[in-house]
Amino acid sequence: FHLDPLWADDNIDFVGIDNYMPLADWRDGEDHRDWQPMRRISDRDYLQSNIEGGEGFDWYYASSADRDAQNRAAITDGGAGKPWVFRFKDIRSWWSNPHYDRPGGVENGTATAWVPQSKPIWFTELGCPAADKGPNQPNVFVDPKSSESAFPYYSNGWRDDLAQRAFLEAQLSYWDASAGHNPVSSVYGGPMLDTDRICIWTWDARPFPFYPSSSDFWRDTPNWTYGHWLNGRAGLAPLDLVIADILSRQDFTRFDTDELAGLVTGYVLDDAPSARDAIEALGTAFFFDGVESEGQIVFRRRDRPSVVSYAEDDLAVTASDSSDGTVAAAFQLTRAQETDLPLSVRLSYTDAASDYRSANAYGRRLSSQSARVTSTSVPFVMEQADAIGLAEAMLIEAYVKREAGTLSLPPSALALEPGDVADFTLGGRDWRLRVSTISDAAQRDLEAERTDRSVYQLKPGALRDYGPTGGGA
Repeated sequence: FHLDPLWADDNIDFVGIDNYMPLADWRDGEDHRDWQPMRRISDRDYLQSNIEGGEGFDWYYASSADRDAQNRAAITDGGAGKPWVFRFKDIRSWWSNPHYDRPGGVENGTATAWVPQSKPIWFTELGCPAADKGPNQPNVFVDPKSSESAFPYYSNGWRDDLAQRAFLEAQLSYWDASAGHNPVSSVYGGPMLDTDRICIWTWDARPFPFYPSSSDFWRDTPNWTYGHWLNGRAGLAPLDLVIADILSRQDFTRFDTDELAGLVTGYVLDDAPSARDAIEALGTAFFFDGVESEGQIVFRRRDRPSVVSYAEDDLAVTASDSSDGTVAAAFQLTRAQETDLPLSVRLSYTDAASDYRSANAYGRRLSSQSARVTSTSVPFVMEQADAIGLAEAMLIEAYVKREAGTLSLPPSALALEPGDVADFTLGGRDWRLRVSTISDAAQRDLEAERTDRSVYQLKPGALRDYGPTGGGA
């Protein structure tokens, strides 16, 4: 506790911490220890579980090899039974307990000058890069001119504004007085963490969009893309709140948007569309569907994991026309011809970084027997890279959905609903299908289409190079 003479000094009014502590240990795919079927790195409950838990609190990695293999070692204290001494995240215990130095590993009998609960804590910096897997390693930054430039652990190198926002919202809501995690001092009568003194890194005085688009004025403009800046990001609207606003304007309250995550840069509503039309446009860009479930509209994303598996013997059966009275499983699988599918997708949108002009983005197959071009217009403000990624995902989804099926399940499969994903073994082949419609009678007749979760991991396209004049000037 070598800084205790400083923190205990009468001239010091608070304990300052630059908080870049990791809130995730996320990897791509489903084969990692933090994966759960409906969890994403941006889920608030997941991130908050690692504020006073996870790496630096419950466990640590002894080496890079252990990190790669996720071999986690528990944080313990065999000497004095005070594991909090070695937990860099355990702010609460550090603040509320007396401190004893350990020269040579042996605890002193006399405490340091620190008085428990004597001074509030400030987060003099709190931030996260706008990069894929940012919460894994919030302290790193991407700057090609720096020897310390790095993406977070296991990042795929994509921009991710949502991960940055989720990190900050998780921290701010966790420490809010209403959440019950911020104890009150018995010494000065205030909270442990002074939430009015949380300083977010970083808000830049240079105005957006001139920064970062005007590279002739500032040489660090490329760093904004993956950096900690809130300029141009803090005002983006969460997808679930946009949908809630649309429905509340119609006095409709029976809906559930808990599954949805995303940020809407801008939405242009022309000609007063119906709530359904307005939300379906969002579904096109963010890949979700609204279905009725238990008396309310539930919005389900298309990258859901499978919830159940069926073999061919599990299907309902229908009598055949043969004279021997044999029966056959009730299913039919179809595959659309490639000539009916698009060679390319043209997406029209409003370009956020080009004075909000209309723009087009394209997704194109390198080879195809088709010559069709599918044109889609979305009423959204987007970055060019995101629009290209969306167009390519739309194209890939069209080819995945070319395989579809109709099948019948017995009434015992009552739990299955539209929007659910299920695995089927049919005709000697494994199928992962997303249910689109269900008709209930003596049996449950389903229409479903093939799905693949990887389609909806939107890989952004190339970033626009504005040159020396900048796109926002």
